[in-house]
Amino acid sequence: MAAANVPALSLALLLVFANGCYTASRLDLARIVTSGRDGWQHPEQVISALGLAPGDEVAEIGAGSGYWLPWLSKAVGPEGRVYAVEVDDELVAALEARVADEDLTNVVVVRGAFEDPKLPDGQVDLAMTCLTYHHIEERPAYFRNLRADLSDRGRVAHLDDRHDVPPPFRWLQTSGHWSDPASVRTEMADAGYEHVAEFEFLPLQSFQIFAPAAAMAAD
Repeated sequence: MAAANVPALSLALLLVFANGCYTASRLDLARIVTSGRDGWQHPEQVISALGLAPGDEVAEIGAGSGYWLPWLSKAVGPEGRVYAVEVDDELVAALEARVADEDLTNVVVVRGAFEDPKLPDGQVDLAMTCLTYHHIEERPAYFRNLRADLSDRGRVAHLDDRHDVPPPFRWLQTSGHWSDPASVRTEMADAGYEHVAEFEFLPLQSFQIFAPAAAMAAD
């Protein structure tokens, strides 16, 4: 065992004893300590769970620094498209620079609005938010409007911090920046969606997928 890993593993063992079954079942603490965001975001598992296929058109609403863009770009392939949506001019510029620097030729940066992501109507197979849902105002109205942008098989995935993460893991979160998973389900139902999947492998976040409800989609 490399000596450099001893502090991380020691911390992991300490936190296992401190947090019992929660830690054992949900967290690979050594990975969290040594791997940064990859250690708790589990991007490979998330991409697999999203069920993306080559040629899909995907939008990340609130793309931020662009963490997900390489993963999404690879998942949909050169024949697919990724829309990176942001409302802040500086973030839009930074995303455009990252897309150019990393040669993500199937990624399009979109300057969205607070009430509208400005996506092409009827083309988006998956719209995704990560650490963004709680920032959106008037969420039922926003995602009701988003339905017009979804394709016939379009879905919406939300990954957001949970409010019930115990310390010390809560210290990895920004205070107050989380969503109650039950509230997400209620608000998405108000927007005309049905809950179609939920995944429990993320240590800090809820991960839920929704699709337009059949009765609403027929309207």
